[in-house]
Amino acid sequence: MKSLSAILLLAGATWAGALDQAVDSYLAAVEEREASPWTINGNLGATLTSGNSDAFTVSAGADATRAWDPWTLFLKAAILYGKSEGVENASEQIFTERLERAISEKASLFQEFLFEHDERERLNYRLQFTVGYRRELVEKENFVLHGEAGGGVLHEEFRTAPETEGIAQVGFDFVWKLSKNLTFTQRVVVYPSLSETGEFRVLSESIFTTPLGEQLDLRFAIIDRFDSNAPAGVKENDLLVTLSLQIRFTRKSG
Repeated sequence: MKSLSAILLLAGATWAGALDQAVDSYLAAVEEREASPWTINGNLGATLTSGNSDAFTVSAGADATRAWDPWTLFLKAAILYGKSEGVENASEQIFTERLERAISEKASLFQEFLFEHDERERLNYRLQFTVGYRRELVEKENFVLHGEAGGGVLHEEFRTAPETEGIAQVGFDFVWKLSKNLTFTQRVVVYPSLSETGEFRVLSESIFTTPLGEQLDLRFAIIDRFDSNAPAGVKENDLLVTLSLQIRFTRKSG
């Protein structure tokens, strides 16, 4: 028994030493792998109409990106507020988080999270979590195209009752530099329901940006969201067109 105890004690000490060495090696590798600075874009836009109808809409948003090989983190937040004839007709908040891990020069795995609150839809919150695979399909001097596929879970809580379902995620996005001063970004994602046949949602984001200065852009965005199973009183197609100013800056890490 004493011999067995001695052996176990020696094995434990050896394992602990190996563990300490592994931790030290990992920390050294992390220290050598410097994270890039945060790249942050903030935008603010407004629409005011008068005549047949008086409407005022404000949109504000920000997105941030940071990379540390092989990971890249994307954060995005947006707020939409509108009044028509003195009555609030839009109040929406959206937050998305996306984490990608490169597995090759052209491919990566991703995890995406969405939180959304919309007064007009009488939506307390929409939570969506998906994971999947993303790959570069085309790369040219002024054009880059990616495709992605995955799946996850969607949970929605309206004023009536919560709903939870499995969903798939299929989409593409590209960045096209049309000229020195004009860039077009397009993303289209389809979310078919895995629980209800024929139900799906579509997100389309089309954004044109042109620089006005070293850190200032003019941004024109068309965001179209389609829900085949929209709640009663809400249109299936939701279109938002905004013209805004975008400020670009970086924040050093640490």
